[in-house]
Amino acid sequence: MDNEQVYRSYAVELTRYATGLVGPFDAADVVTDACLNAFSSRKWPEVTNPRAYLYRAVLSVATDHHRSTLSRRMREMKTAGPESTQAQEIDIDVLRAVERLSMQQRAAVVLTYWGDLPVESVAAHMGVSSGSVKRHLARARKHLEEWLS
Repeated sequence: MDNEQVYRSYAVELTRYATGLVGPFDAADVVTDACLNAFSSRKWPEVTNPRAYLYRAVLSVATDHHRSTLSRRMREMKTAGPESTQAQEIDIDVLRAVERLSMQQRAAVVLTYWGDLPVESVAAHMGVSSGSVKRHLARARKHLEEWLS
């Protein structure tokens, strides 16, 4: 299968995944960057599971994107002031809490709860063991409970 066919095969599900990681406005760009990076990688011709490789690539690009935009978004929310965010205060608190999760924890949460995937599938997508996924989920739930209570 050539790169265009690979992209067409997985673009929709990768965009859904990226949306959970970085939000709807940046998801398509993250997927595009991840695919371009993957396709230009020296390892790409040897990849036996392109789907899993692309999921890991999206996670990597999303992590970089998250690092570069988190502080800017926080400054923007603070600048907006309480009167402009008062109606959505709970949503902003949840957003802030989710953004505080590590990218690995966020990926596990998105794939498990939003993607409705079993732990084994999440592990395959993330390129980690099932035990790692369970640890990421447990830590994410613990952090979200602490931060939102």
